[in-house]
Amino acid sequence: NHNIVIGTSAAFSTRANEVIDGTSGGANETGKCPFSTASASLGDLFNGGSIQTKSVPKLMDLPSVPVFGVFVTAIPGIGKWLNDNIYKNPEMTPHNAYTVHNELYQKYGSFYTTYIPGLGSGVYPKVYVIMDPDEMKKVIRQEGSYPRGGVEGLKPMIRWMKKNKFALAGFGSDDANDNGFLGRGQTWRRFRNFLQTDLLSPKSAAGYVPGVAHAARIASRGAPKYAADLNTFTNYCAFDMFQAIMFGQVSKLADPDTPSDPTDVKFCELAIDSLAYLIQMSNDPKEAIKSELGWETETCVKFEECMDGIKEIVMHKLKVFRERYERGELNENERNSYFSHAIERQRSETSDIDADELMQIALIMLNASVDTTSTFINWALLHLSTNMDVQDKLFEELRGHVDGSEDGILTAEMLTKNKSPYLHAVLRESHRITPVYPMTMIKSNSVEDIELHGVTIPKDSIIGFDPYPIGMDPNIVDEPEQFKPERWIGDEPINARKGTPAEVLDSVIPVGQRAFYVKPTYSSLIPFNFFDIYPINTPKARRCPGSRVAVNETQLILSQLILDWKISAPEEVKSYKDVEYTQKTLLVAHLPEMKIEARA
Repeated sequence: NHNIVIGTSAAFSTRANEVIDGTSGGANETGKCPFSTASASLGDLFNGGSIQTKSVPKLMDLPSVPVFGVFVTAIPGIGKWLNDNIYKNPEMTPHNAYTVHNELYQKYGSFYTTYIPGLGSGVYPKVYVIMDPDEMKKVIRQEGSYPRGGVEGLKPMIRWMKKNKFALAGFGSDDANDNGFLGRGQTWRRFRNFLQTDLLSPKSAAGYVPGVAHAARIASRGAPKYAADLNTFTNYCAFDMFQAIMFGQVSKLADPDTPSDPTDVKFCELAIDSLAYLIQMSNDPKEAIKSELGWETETCVKFEECMDGIKEIVMHKLKVFRERYERGELNENERNSYFSHAIERQRSETSDIDADELMQIALIMLNASVDTTSTFINWALLHLSTNMDVQDKLFEELRGHVDGSEDGILTAEMLTKNKSPYLHAVLRESHRITPVYPMTMIKSNSVEDIELHGVTIPKDSIIGFDPYPIGMDPNIVDEPEQFKPERWIGDEPINARKGTPAEVLDSVIPVGQRAFYVKPTYSSLIPFNFFDIYPINTPKARRCPGSRVAVNETQLILSQLILDWKISAPEEVKSYKDVEYTQKTLLVAHLPEMKIEARA
């Protein structure tokens, strides 16, 4: 999972939007931008300084109650009455995150505070929410040596790991507040440095592409037989591809013609369920409060049962692989796998990771490898199946590559942005309309106080970046509900956005004379090019260590499916809006049964 986001969706209020620089009204009621026919709206805030007068939003403070924060309905006995009669907050459910984030933007603008137990701290657990990428750059630039990561909020996971004596979570440390890899500090850095080696660099990630491509070709064969259960199919695809990376093995779970290992099937189920329970304990108001208080709820018990099952399966799998490594029984693909390289690194004289810690690192990697990737694949498939003209254009681009190759096999070079611009545009457009979660980052100004929109934010505050509403604002994006990858292809659209509110969509991340690392392969997945935003010479930053391989997996399986099959949504599904979704680890689309026909 590139970024696991905790409880950021429950920021509600009944207060009307306040005055912004003397102009009253909400996000759609400000004046016209002098350089665009679009209403200025938040475009005045997100133009990189190219518009002469840049409005500054007023900080809105959403009403809350002590301890419970904005989770008013979680107050025993009277919570619902208070919300219905006084607060009148829109209530977040597992099925309406996109709607609520847009409502918050329309009602309260682009800069507000919310109060979320488990994410913020203290009696009033405050979180600052911003939408201006220029302001978010300020936060990222001064995170310090130990930047905040989303895993810090996974308190139930930290408790389970410490209960199981995982040094990875700080067990055995003299510091009671040391949460190891799920915290900050030198212990985090030690684990992070080890984990990202052989995984995060472009060369390392590219080295796994042949194995992933092979797994994707085999997985694609199963698509027609899973037409009525594509969610399970994409989970199996994600599992198969990561097995190729982690162990250099071909598991063939997505191929129904190959008998499946029941243990692999069980692992997929447990991995998906465990993270769904984990996020439920953070996003469900009552669960979040009880979890913050340390109460053991039914959901908590189910989560720990899932994790116990995962531990049993994964530790056995790792033990068997390690024993084969020691006996010299691994084949060439297995010897080139991540885990084989990790065993070798762990055994070196310079390693500061012991054997048990390596096993714990691998367990967490495997647990996060399934539905984080499949969720993004599902949304992209849904958009392609409801926009057949887009699917046909993508097919033609991809067919041109394989027809011109000797073996007809997809390679890393074929899928670069220079070679496959339409593929990258499709992925970027999919993420604009249906990101796997609306709020893409949660950070902390850990070095010092910081000024955002003219307001001094105290040191160690929690700051969330929520770009989703901007990408769906009709004042920023023409026909935002329409799936149009052409928005992102070539210089013409970019030039047309310059000097207009829409310029925000092309924001990049400069730091003085040093450019932030913004690589097209990865930035295509995140609005405002905010996927890879750390300096090239900062390898310890909090970007997801699996981001590169996850993007490769997504591109390879999606491309292989479109090369092999014409995939059509049922007649009643006209667009993504006709499909329900559920908050699990991320926002998971319930894919309908689709018509899957072999390409001629």
